[in-house]
Amino acid sequence: MAITNFFRDRNGRIRIFEAPNLPILAWAGFGAASMMALTPKYRDLMGSLSKASLVIWALLETATGQSPFRRTLGAATLAREVLPGD
Repeated sequence: MAITNFFRDRNGRIRIFEAPNLPILAWAGFGAASMMALTPKYRDLMGSLSKASLVIWALLETATGQSPFRRTLGAATLAREVLPGD
């Protein structure tokens, strides 16, 4: 029973997937634009904007996610994007 509560909000509804919000749409749009950019300057700019949008989404999910799963997903994404690594 405890594992199912991980995916539920305060009202008992399962909250795994939600409609995309603006930061996720921006992340996808800037990511696509970075792949289609014709110059390295614009590719880097679009890539940076894409990453910034994902960090904003992760911060919002960590702070205000509807379920423990969403808050954990936000924190993991934030750690992945912010901490140094390969």
